[in-house]
Amino acid sequence: MSVLTASQYAQINAKVRALKSKMLTIGDYEKLVQASNIDDVLRFLTATAYGEKIAQVDLRPPFDLEALDKVLNEDLIKSFDLIIGSSSGAAKNYLKLYREKFYFDNLKVVLNAVHNKTPKQKAMQYILSLSPEEDEEFRSLLDSQNLYQVVDQVRNRKAKEALTAALPQFENIKMPIVLENALDAKIFGELWRNIGRLSQSDKNNVKPIIGTKIDVINILTIMRGKSLNLRPEIIDQLILPVFYKAEQAIRESVGAQNLEAVLNILSLSDYRYLAYRAKDAYEHEKSIFSIEHALNEYYIQIVYSTLIGFPFHIGVPISYLELKGQEIRNIKIIIVGKVEAVEPSKIRDLLIIF
Repeated sequence: MSVLTASQYAQINAKVRALKSKMLTIGDYEKLVQASNIDDVLRFLTATAYGEKIAQVDLRPPFDLEALDKVLNEDLIKSFDLIIGSSSGAAKNYLKLYREKFYFDNLKVVLNAVHNKTPKQKAMQYILSLSPEEDEEFRSLLDSQNLYQVVDQVRNRKAKEALTAALPQFENIKMPIVLENALDAKIFGELWRNIGRLSQSDKNNVKPIIGTKIDVINILTIMRGKSLNLRPEIIDQLILPVFYKAEQAIRESVGAQNLEAVLNILSLSDYRYLAYRAKDAYEHEKSIFSIEHALNEYYIQIVYSTLIGFPFHIGVPISYLELKGQEIRNIKIIIVGKVEAVEPSKIRDLLIIF
């Protein structure tokens, strides 16, 4: 098993640092959110690192949102190709597997969108297609009439097998959380197991990223289960069988009476800060979305701390790719929000800024 040397990581991380320097700042986001209209948003973006891509799109009204969506995805594809192309051995294989996680994430968006009858344009702002073929597939899947059609048309073999195996349980509950859990169990199970193939330094720095994400997924599964009034034994079946921190608190939360009780249990664990943030968000807006947003913000901050830390390990390129994906989602949310004349404050509430 070959591993990357410090000098090889120095080359990769020099590229990552250069890419990071071009990312949007908090000030940039504020200008975009406060822009008067879509014209001002696109005008501002043409002066950023996205300018070259946006220049490929005809910006004369009516705006081609599909074309804009595709060129933004191309920017993420370029980052993946650059970083994976600079890697080798176990690190390269792991980065390829991490790339596949984005496919699984996109499928989860599709499942929820089809189940909730979400307009395609709104759903696509959360989808990060990493090839033209994937983009075509997700757009086609969003036209499905039900989740059975989605499962039937999924092209990725691993994802299709996981979804098909989960259909009997889905028959009992009729909620996408079952199928989402199957996707998470498959891809994060592989990501967790394959950490063992990495060098010791890489293991030490990737484990907090993947481990925290798995814990966040489990906590959110419990929260969603409570909001859907699922029985504790059903929620327990949906929990991923991997824990990074606070296993006892997470398991205990399954039997909690309601969302507030879950947060109280977590506030006494290693995830007390996450619990406080989620509790504050829930008090501001009593919805599962507010909690989900707070959990995702917490995870992104963990990822960001890895990016700005010690540079010679695989956690740095993984963190950059995760943050780059989030940045593109943010831009898509802003663009769609401006097209639909959404209030700036409501657009801002949808963003995860780091």
